[in-house]
Amino acid sequence: MKKTWLLAIVTAMILVVAACSKEEANPSDVDDTASTPPALLTLDTDVSYDAESKQLSTTVSMTNPNEEPVKVTFNSSQRFQMTVMNGDTTVFDYGSEYMFTESIIEETWEPGEKKVFDEVFPLTLEAGDYTVDFVGLAQVDGAPEMAVTDQQTLTVEAAEPPAEEGTSEEPAEEPTEEPTEEPSDQPAQTNGAFRDVAIKLNGNAIDVSGYTDVEEFEWSVSDGHNLYAQGAAEVTSGGFTFGALLDEEPPAGKTLFLEMTPIGGDVASFRIQ
Repeated sequence: MKKTWLLAIVTAMILVVAACSKEEANPSDVDDTASTPPALLTLDTDVSYDAESKQLSTTVSMTNPNEEPVKVTFNSSQRFQMTVMNGDTTVFDYGSEYMFTESIIEETWEPGEKKVFDEVFPLTLEAGDYTVDFVGLAQVDGAPEMAVTDQQTLTVEAAEPPAEEGTSEEPAEEPTEEPTEEPSDQPAQTNGAFRDVAIKLNGNAIDVSGYTDVEEFEWSVSDGHNLYAQGAAEVTSGGFTFGALLDEEPPAGKTLFLEMTPIGGDVASFRIQ
C-alpha cells in the first residue's frame, strides 16, 4: 500500500514539473516573434513631358510608413534611379547621364515624414509611347534589402508638320551656329538646396543664377573626370549669380556638369547642355 501511494506522489510531481516547463516556454516563443523589421520607404512618382520646351519633369515622393523613426541610408547623392524606355530601347538613363558624389548619406526620418524630389531634364523625345521606371535607392536600417519600384507611362504626340518645305530645313542649320554666337539656354533645374538654377553656356564662359537658402557655397565644373573651373559664391537675399570661365573649351560632344556644395552640406549636380 505504501509503495502505491509513493508511486502516485512521484507521478504527480512529474506532471507538475512538465506543466511548468511548458508555461515557461510559451513567453520566450512570443518574445522571439514580437519584434518585426521596419518597412521600406514608400515610393510615389509622377512624370510629364513638354514637347515645346523639350524637357521631362518628374516628381518623386518618398515616405516613412513606420510608426517609429528609422535610419535611412543612401550610398551616393543619387536618391532614385529613373530609366525612360521606348519599347526595349533605353532613351534616357538618369544614373548614367548624370554625375553623383559617392559619399554615403545617413538620415533619420520621423514617422510619416515625406520628402519630395522634383527634377527637370532636358530631353528630346520622338512621338510614341514610353515607360518610365523608377527605383528608390533608400535603404532602411533593419528592413529587408529589397528594391522599391514604380512605373509610369508617357505618350508623346507627333508635332504638326511645317507650313512650308523651306522652313523645315532652316531649323536644322540654326542649332549648329547658335553655340558660337549666342549663349545656349536650357530649362531651369532644381536639386537639393538649389532651386530654379539657370545655366547659360557661351563658348568657354558659363553664367549661372538661381535661388537657395544657404549663405555660401563652393562650385566646380567638370566632365566627370577633368576639372575645368572651380570657385565659391555668396548668396544675397536668397538669390545668387556668378560666372565661370573654363580653363579650356571642352571637346565637342562632351557633357559638362556643374556641382554646387553648401558649406557642410550635400553636393547638388546640374547638367550643362
